[in-house]
Amino acid sequence: MSGTGRTGGTGGASGGGLLRWGAAVGAGLWRSAVLVGLTCLFALVAVPVGWAGSSLVYSWSAGMTAAWPLRALAVFGETLLVVVWVAVAVWTVHPFTSRALAGAARRCAGRWLGLESAVAYREPRPVTRMATGFWWDGQEYHRSEREARRRARVHARFHDPQLHWDGVWMLAASVTVLPVAALPLLALVLGAVLIAGQPLFGAALSAAGLVAAPFAWRVLGPVGRPLLGPVTSTRLGWRVAELEEIRADLTQTQAAELERIERGLHDGAQARLVALGMSMGAAEHLVDSNPEAAKRLLAEARANSAGALAELRALVRGINPPVLVERGLVDAVRALALDAVVEVDVVSRVPARPERPVEAALYFSVAELLTNAVKHAHAERVGVELSYAARTLTATVSDDGTGGAAATPGSGLDGVRRRMAAFGGRLEIDSPVGGPTRITVAVPCELS
Repeated sequence: MSGTGRTGGTGGASGGGLLRWGAAVGAGLWRSAVLVGLTCLFALVAVPVGWAGSSLVYSWSAGMTAAWPLRALAVFGETLLVVVWVAVAVWTVHPFTSRALAGAARRCAGRWLGLESAVAYREPRPVTRMATGFWWDGQEYHRSEREARRRARVHARFHDPQLHWDGVWMLAASVTVLPVAALPLLALVLGAVLIAGQPLFGAALSAAGLVAAPFAWRVLGPVGRPLLGPVTSTRLGWRVAELEEIRADLTQTQAAELERIERGLHDGAQARLVALGMSMGAAEHLVDSNPEAAKRLLAEARANSAGALAELRALVRGINPPVLVERGLVDAVRALALDAVVEVDVVSRVPARPERPVEAALYFSVAELLTNAVKHAHAERVGVELSYAARTLTATVSDDGTGGAAATPGSGLDGVRRRMAAFGGRLEIDSPVGGPTRITVAVPCELS
């Protein structure tokens, strides 16, 4: 009885093992077929284009009787042309297919191997109507809202680093996942075709395909782990990090500016107004008994009011200069030049006013550059050139000072760089030691 039980148990275990192996083979074949379908597109495009291109271009040198170096050069050029054709064909289908196919492969990797990859694709940026009447899509200005929204969708769709990373996955999978996953399927098909004429060879091929089926699809793991995840070191990642840095810097700048305004009001205008109130109160009590003393107090109060008004004007000028609001960037820069302690020449080729935020950013950047030229470079002559071309407003400040200017962290030039970066602009420094210095700030914008 006991021997019969052991034999039955062994048979049951063997039967269970065969069932598990059969299930693994079936699942492996299915998964291999799915991977072939998800990774064969680039090959289906590249192979016909390469074959047709090779048939065409290699016929050009087929009858050549020149020396072998010339024939080799011709073959190299023809091969390069075929490669270019294949690359163009693959690049043409990539933006429309890579995202969907990579997403399907990502879901398969999650279900089969537990590889969870959370990726984020770029969404179209909101469009904004500017005071100049143009529409801003985050990168360009447009005359109509419809065009701005269309271009925003195009930028989000075709300039997405994650989409291009999906294209890298498709390219890598075409030469790694595709051939490995196709092996058991090809072995079974060839075995079935050959088994009638060459039974042993056909059976061996079929058996090899069945043995490889549970393992071939697992190539998805080592290839998909680094390529199916979110893209990391891209311009988008750098831009996000840069914007995070700019936001933190602007928050600190705003806090410092509020503190400066509060301190200026408390220590300057507020103190003068308190003294003004006290003087007028004392004059009110003395106006009948001692008119002369009351007159002196009123004269003192008038002087304090003039001082308070001057301090308030200076404070407002530091926040947003009235000449900038009323006359625009060019006249505001000329006012800066008149107040400078060195000779400043201003040349302008700006036909109209830009947006107020851009105008203010460029004004304060020029003010910082003028201060640096006088304070650090010890310049005796400074030139400011304002220009507008290719939808870009540019200010160039040059001086004959000592040179050696650099946008070191925490410096004034670094602050200018950050201010320009917030508007998608740039800072260019040409300042060799010994001078002269030429610094350019530029920001994309539309004029009113």
